[in-house]
Amino acid sequence: MKKRTKILAWLGGIAAVLVVAGFALVWVLGPTMGAMLTGKPIFLVPPSPERYASAALDLMEGQGIHGDSPEFAEARAEAERMLDSADLKDYSDTWPALDLAINAAGGKHSKVLRPDGGNGTGGSGSADAEPTVTSEPAQGEGGTGDGGNGDGDGARVLTATVPTHGGDGGGPESQRYADALASGIAREVKAGACGAIVDLRGNNGGDMGPMVAGLSALLPDGELLWFDGRGYSTAVTLTGGSIQGGGSNITVDAGPKAEIPVAVLVDGGTASSGEATMLTFRGLDGSRSFGAPTAGYASANMTHEFPGGAKLMLTVAKDRDRTGAVHMDDPVEPDEVTGQSPEDAKTAALAWLSTRGCGR
Repeated sequence: MKKRTKILAWLGGIAAVLVVAGFALVWVLGPTMGAMLTGKPIFLVPPSPERYASAALDLMEGQGIHGDSPEFAEARAEAERMLDSADLKDYSDTWPALDLAINAAGGKHSKVLRPDGGNGTGGSGSADAEPTVTSEPAQGEGGTGDGGNGDGDGARVLTATVPTHGGDGGGPESQRYADALASGIAREVKAGACGAIVDLRGNNGGDMGPMVAGLSALLPDGELLWFDGRGYSTAVTLTGGSIQGGGSNITVDAGPKAEIPVAVLVDGGTASSGEATMLTFRGLDGSRSFGAPTAGYASANMTHEFPGGAKLMLTVAKDRDRTGAVHMDDPVEPDEVTGQSPEDAKTAALAWLSTRGCGR
């Protein structure tokens, strides 16, 4: 009996040690590991502003695309000096210092998003426009068209307008967005469209998954784009109408692949996921882009929710297209830079499509 009691006491002691060790591990690693695994730092108790700021800086250093750079080390030291000299009564008192550090850790696409309104690139779901797919006569077949739905005689070009999409993380709203593009493209291809225009002008980002899934009939299956982080690379892949690795994983009924040339329109309002969607067409033999240089936010972010409602939107990877070109903070040049008028890009796109057998 005494031996059994001793064994139970020993096991109880071991269990207590393990529990204490577990709590200590969560206390130390919870903020950074929790953010990496769940998108939200884990604090056992509400952190002080000092611990809050320290956890944010650790996350920037561990995950930011430039977190291991001398520039970030210098910025972190300056941020810590700012924090030491500030009267930190609230989490918001840390944000000016964190603004300085996150820009060095991730570049211009990284932000400390305040709880009273986002200040990053990308739209909010409620304000997003709906995608549309229309068609018009190809050049040499009656001008630049009436924006109809494929009725009438002669060669026609479909136009898929792909707007900003904040979405709902792969939920019903995202599915409707992707389905609207996919069904519209399938309809116009079945009606005999000989070419396509993908209009990404003004698309300042959001969730690229529904965008690319909706356009999947115009893209080849396989790896479309890569995100290059610190010591790793992940691919955005397409299989039929299913997109994975880029934004929400979305599947649509895309129908058969459309073997038609694709012109992509971009401008200075094309940013973030809008740029990534542009780059899924870069390097394809049957595709060419037109317009003005993009905004220069061609990178992948992770957003981490912090106590008090703020979020860290941290750039963790650069975009790499199938040509091998790597993009991040610089504007992406279209294949053909056109004039200032919005119609210039479309006119150039129609002229190019006519050289690819869609027109005269």
